[in-house]
Amino acid sequence: FTPDGLVDDDEDSNFSASDMSSDADYHLESIQQMVREKSGFRNKRGKKGKQKKGRGKKKKDSYSKEVQQLLGVANNLYIQQQLTESFTVLCDAIRIDANCSAAWRTMALIRKDQGKTSDAIHLYTVAAHLTTDESFLWEQLYGMHMTIVEENAQSVQDGNTEAQAAYDEAVDQALDCLKHIVTISPTNKEAWTQRMQMLEAKEDYRSMARGYRTMLRVDPYNMQTIRDAATMFAKRRDDLERPIEWFVAAIEFYNKQAMDLAEQAAGQAHRNALAELANQGMDENVDLGAVSDEEGQIDEEWAAYFAANPDKTVPMDDLGGYSYSDLNMLAELRLLRSEYEMGVVDIKRGARFVQGRGREYQWEDNELVDTEDDEYPVSADGGENGLPIELRIKLGQFRLLLGNEDVAKTHIDALHTLDTAAYEDLYTDVAETYAEVGHVELAIDIYEQLIAHPETNQPSVWERLAKCYRDQGDLSKACRFALDVVQADPSDIDMRLWLGEVYEDMGNVDLAYKMISDVEEIQQAEGIRETDRESQILDARRATAYASRRRKNADEERHRYLASMRSAEVVFKKLDLLWQRIENGDTRAMSEYYESAMPMYNDWRHTRAFYPSERQRPFRRYRTVIQTNLENDAQEGEVVEAAASAASGQAAVQRQMDRMRRRLSRKQSKPTSSSTEPHTQLAPPTTFRGILFTRWLDMFLMLGKCMAHTQYGPDALSMLDTVFQSNVFLHDTKSKRMLKLVMMAISIHCSLYDHLYELTRWWCGSRPNTSGV
Repeated sequence: FTPDGLVDDDEDSNFSASDMSSDADYHLESIQQMVREKSGFRNKRGKKGKQKKGRGKKKKDSYSKEVQQLLGVANNLYIQQQLTESFTVLCDAIRIDANCSAAWRTMALIRKDQGKTSDAIHLYTVAAHLTTDESFLWEQLYGMHMTIVEENAQSVQDGNTEAQAAYDEAVDQALDCLKHIVTISPTNKEAWTQRMQMLEAKEDYRSMARGYRTMLRVDPYNMQTIRDAATMFAKRRDDLERPIEWFVAAIEFYNKQAMDLAEQAAGQAHRNALAELANQGMDENVDLGAVSDEEGQIDEEWAAYFAANPDKTVPMDDLGGYSYSDLNMLAELRLLRSEYEMGVVDIKRGARFVQGRGREYQWEDNELVDTEDDEYPVSADGGENGLPIELRIKLGQFRLLLGNEDVAKTHIDALHTLDTAAYEDLYTDVAETYAEVGHVELAIDIYEQLIAHPETNQPSVWERLAKCYRDQGDLSKACRFALDVVQADPSDIDMRLWLGEVYEDMGNVDLAYKMISDVEEIQQAEGIRETDRESQILDARRATAYASRRRKNADEERHRYLASMRSAEVVFKKLDLLWQRIENGDTRAMSEYYESAMPMYNDWRHTRAFYPSERQRPFRRYRTVIQTNLENDAQEGEVVEAAASAASGQAAVQRQMDRMRRRLSRKQSKPTSSSTEPHTQLAPPTTFRGILFTRWLDMFLMLGKCMAHTQYGPDALSMLDTVFQSNVFLHDTKSKRMLKLVMMAISIHCSLYDHLYELTRWWCGSRPNTSGV
């Protein structure tokens, strides 16, 4: 590891480069051995490797007398600014002891003073590796690399390729320095922050995820770290369960602290009262031992407050715990994972502790049963139990998605008194939830309200309006708003393809083909620009903020959905392995099946495309183009290819165009009238999360059997009835009969004769002339 410039100048050294290189292997092995010792390296047997005699770890700054003398001479020469002579003496010192970090460090200072920055960096790096228990050298190296980054930043923007190479190398080296700093000092928050910012700039989200996991192992309840990690995981990664676990663990920790402190304060107040009685001679049997030597006494006012208010706890503001904004972030994560019931519980329980009402135990058992949300009434002043508008709306969204529409409307109505521009995000969230549960007309009302204001009249709202009008069947309005989006961003490929499908629904084959041609022209133009860096830079500057954000969101949505498809496949493989054990009567396997299958069932029942507001409308497509396209890829056997290439979306776009061409070709050969019902020409997907509907049905039937055998008979019937009501199976005669037959078998097995009577009536009504019934 001989640094550049160390022995290449004869005037700086009294020995040759060949002399140094002959010892290089030994020196490198020495340093690696020190690193292994510091990190507790163990051999395969799990025992620390034996060290040869004389090769033990040196104590800090424990050098031979000869080396110490050379260091003294070199330091004096350095102080006298005789840099070349000092460097020569230091070379003699490291020839005797290559692990002498002080010599390497002083040599680095000399090269730095001489203006040889590159050589100084190399020498500092060697010194830093030798000083494994201190981080100051790595901090110096980090500063030097960041100086190079700043010096090349402007040239990089101008397109200088040499500057780009130097810039990238300096960034990588700075990151490596920060890695060493946080390894030596895991609690160095400033270094962690700098490292995360640099990783985010590089879009290295995998390393960011590892970093956040390390930070939270060191400090698991640091709310700011959890917030930052949750933001990154929610936007960039598919593992949303992990930030939820971090939030839940921290909330439970602070809730327990608030409870314990309140109970401790109340106990202290009680002991103080007893002590006062004893001092007054009113109770000679009072034991003062618990009070006399107690440390860390709680403020008397707090103690008296908790004694007088046994249902109160320390408010989170005073405790330094979580806040309403943390509950809002956790609710967002619950929405993304379709965990609506847990979202309700998180908001209610968390807000209770934030408000200092943690010992109001009467609400705990009713957090889900109280579907009217009486604990948090809507009032003009909010009252003691008032919620901030963000949490109020989240609670309303959860209630909408759970089917509690009346109380949801009560929560959401509070939003309509607020300024549209100031609360645009909340208005949009509510509109999207209305559209998801099938109340398209209410979603359209909110979007129309948004476009009525100049500040919120933007392409993102037009796009959502277009999709709502298509769901409503008003294709002309859908076409008009989609055209507005395309005109605002002519290079928007996704919206052009979506508009092509609308033209296809309207029977206008020529315009649909034109959209495909436009997309191909855009792709060809972008391919040309990719070879021309200057044009690419100019094109990036012209791109609208909305277009960039929209494409970014589309990539994130595609990534999340692909992750959910992979997770579903893993779960189904596990369920398949349990199948035979269940057939053999293994009750433990039934319990495992139940635990694994229930989240899949919740995912199914919370997918609003399966439960439209018009109950008799058959399933045709999912709500988003991305989800529909990925499911079409899955049923065509292209899941692996989709998973590999969907990050850029190019392969998915090409497949979507191919499918559209095939449909349009068939329409041209068999013309249909324009009065044909919309969407009937589009073949609906036959998969969910990449799994065929038939496999989902088999899973639900086996889940019902497991629940019946583990004393959940009524819940099994409720689950199967929910599946029966989904439009995937409601219009398939064979599936309906299979579900009803299994429900009858469960009713008989669990002696649920009222249910059996209703099921028998259904059979008699649907097949009155069948003798078997």
